[in-house]
Amino acid sequence: MNVFCLLRAIRFQLTQSLAKVQFALVSILSPFFRCTSGMSRYRPSSSSSRRYQEGHECQPIHTISELLEFERHPVSWRSLVHPLVARSGSRYLGERYQEIDFNAGITDFVEDGTRPQVLLCHDFKGNYLTDRFINGTTGGPWVDYRFYNWAAVDVFCYFSHSFVTIPTLQWLDCAHKNGVKVIGTFIIEAGNASFLKDILQSEESARRVADALVSVARICQFEGWLLNIECTLDEDKVPLLIDFVAYLTRKSHERIPGSLIIWYDAITEKGLLSWQNELNSQNRSFFAACDGIFLNYTWNNQSLERTDNLIRNYYPNRKLDVFVGIDVFGRGQTAKMDTHQTLATVMQFKFSVAIFAPGWTFESLEESMKKDLLTPEECNIRFLKLNDRFWNLLWRYFFVRGPRELPFYTSFCLGSGKIRNRLGKSEDRSWFNLSRQGFQPTIPYAPPREHPAAAVYWTHNFESALDGGSCLRLDEVHPNCRLFACHFRCDEDLLVAYAFKRGSAASGADVALLLKAYNSRYHDALKIVCGDEGCHVSERSNEMKAVPLDAEDCRMLPKLKQIKLPAVASIQGWEIRYYYLSFAALAHHPIAIVDIGVELVRKDVATPADHVLLGAISLMTGFPDDRDRLRHLTTVEFNGERQNAV
Repeated sequence: MNVFCLLRAIRFQLTQSLAKVQFALVSILSPFFRCTSGMSRYRPSSSSSRRYQEGHECQPIHTISELLEFERHPVSWRSLVHPLVARSGSRYLGERYQEIDFNAGITDFVEDGTRPQVLLCHDFKGNYLTDRFINGTTGGPWVDYRFYNWAAVDVFCYFSHSFVTIPTLQWLDCAHKNGVKVIGTFIIEAGNASFLKDILQSEESARRVADALVSVARICQFEGWLLNIECTLDEDKVPLLIDFVAYLTRKSHERIPGSLIIWYDAITEKGLLSWQNELNSQNRSFFAACDGIFLNYTWNNQSLERTDNLIRNYYPNRKLDVFVGIDVFGRGQTAKMDTHQTLATVMQFKFSVAIFAPGWTFESLEESMKKDLLTPEECNIRFLKLNDRFWNLLWRYFFVRGPRELPFYTSFCLGSGKIRNRLGKSEDRSWFNLSRQGFQPTIPYAPPREHPAAAVYWTHNFESALDGGSCLRLDEVHPNCRLFACHFRCDEDLLVAYAFKRGSAASGADVALLLKAYNSRYHDALKIVCGDEGCHVSERSNEMKAVPLDAEDCRMLPKLKQIKLPAVASIQGWEIRYYYLSFAALAHHPIAIVDIGVELVRKDVATPADHVLLGAISLMTGFPDDRDRLRHLTTVEFNGERQNAV
């Protein structure tokens, strides 16, 4: 080993967090822990440090007294939580989810309550790691687990083995920005079983704790709780526990609109710690008292058949409230890179699913990363490739939801970076802050494993970014490659913009943004191509070219609208294009943009293949009263008589 390699190895080792040391210890001790049931693969010792109420870290609650005092001494970061944004209706995109179909026909939006739900339970090495810092970290490790396939997720659960697990600000912001509800974890295990006895001393004491849990969720602005009771209980106390669950559910609904209380399948109605792996007479009272049940992982087809029969006979309208557990680490089921096989079984029964410990895609690589002496950049690439492939294998089974609120802006930042960028200007400091993650595309990036020869549509690029730590790198994409399934109503005009950078100054590559406008009255579709002035569009009647605004128009924009991207042709090597789409000719039609795609354009086929970086996309309502002040605008029509007012 040369000196450079030695120094690199030393540096890599020193930059690892203390959590990795904890993980190594847990790996040694894990054989002593239960391996087929329960919520976690290991149980790190609880911290004795007090909750930071005025500090710079998010912390769990460790005692009943802390919980009851929370409202009097709430956390300092409560006002910083990003509100939950609305998303589009649910769509099933089928096997060809990566491509936009611009043909006329119905674009189906499904009511969320009529299709299986997806709960993601984030158990990552005990949690409260780098994500616990309110303002993120700078100058330290920037490669860690990040989740970004939010479009298929309905509920995100932040999990730890502390008594009351409050989701960290970083994960709250990250999920809420992408329209996903967040729940915390209320857990009682053998180590703190006395807590359950104290809580259930009386109806009054139980309801006091339930009220406190509602207050914690309301103050910290998350949407409910996973209840995980994994200790035995005297049978005569079980009715009081059921009442506690029902009361917590009722009060949560009253004080937190859209809240959820989910029960984990562990304790039975006899007070025994016995994982049923199905919904049956031993746990149905808990299910009846709350919003749903998270089934343990060692189920089989017969378990699901019995659950289906019980639901059909006693709870015919609540089938989707059953979340069948899948542990990505493989407890009880085929999992890891074959998780999609187990998911397929759940979907056959049309139950909802709870995916536990998706951070396996990072944890499973850590040992090999160290052994191979990888740099942080190399570690990041290895993680993203595995993570993208993992989710791509699952995607065909999911319904998805995308953005629907205007203004819409994303720079595709994942919430970390080797450098921080703002409008192309860089700070040479690494950083990690999931609160800065932008809205992520509706589909995974890599092809499924069974199609190794398929082109990788895009990857996250961390070497350069317009805003944040990363952007998208386009190498080979399908002509109608989907970025977002969305629903932006076009009651008013639209101002569209995007920023991109060519792989080299001599590159002949270009990029065009594709918008699918949909008329829900007549089920017509229109492909709007936003490229450069000379971009080619087909002669199909449902395809038109948008005219980019020129320099004079762009200088006018800041006077008419508060815009996110600079109204200039380029900045720091990033080219910026603006388009004004007028829907005046369709004023009385129900028009919406339901898909946003991208097309990589090579102007000279003889030019060697080159990539393009997509730095940001922005959509916002226009200014109909002042549209005539622009010299170039595009009038959108569906009848094939394209009118580009110049």
